[in-house]
Amino acid sequence: MKIAPFPIQLVVPLVLWFAFELSLALRDIFTGRGRFGRDKGSKYVVNVALYAGFFLAAALRRVGFAFFGNDSLGLWIGVAILLVGLGIRIWAVVALGGSFRLTVETHQGQKVVDSGPYRYVRHPAYSGLLLICLGYGLSLQNWLSLASAVFFPVAALLYRIHIEERHLIASMGEDYNRYQTRTKRLIPWIW
Repeated sequence: MKIAPFPIQLVVPLVLWFAFELSLALRDIFTGRGRFGRDKGSKYVVNVALYAGFFLAAALRRVGFAFFGNDSLGLWIGVAILLVGLGIRIWAVVALGGSFRLTVETHQGQKVVDSGPYRYVRHPAYSGLLLICLGYGLSLQNWLSLASAVFFPVAALLYRIHIEERHLIASMGEDYNRYQTRTKRLIPWIW
């Protein structure tokens, strides 16, 4: 089986995602946000896991025995899932507004947001990020690429969620505890 070059159809969605993430990082820098005291390095863990998983996935797509497809339909399904994930991530950031940070931190008087995608899950920005990873892995149409693109980010985000939820409980107390009882972490109605 001949292995096709890296799918050009992935370039624009990936550039859009990277540009969005860069805009968030620049926003934090210019507004003086992004303190790492409570973060416990989770921002770096997530970034390393994402980029390592993505680069490894791109490299592993050359392993011919692991292909599960090599057609445009599978590629476009993956691209569509990636774009849905990006849309959910943007929606989550917009819904949280000025309270959204790339690090684990809250501000004085911060309230629990339970509108928009936060009505369904506590961490929709991470749900969107995982859909981006899933879409990317599926687009490469290789089991090893899919595993790499999803496994490392999932592990890192589970670590991040653990740290973040402890901080949110400490910061917002009973309001966040009540919110936890009526919402799931990442997947609506499931988990």
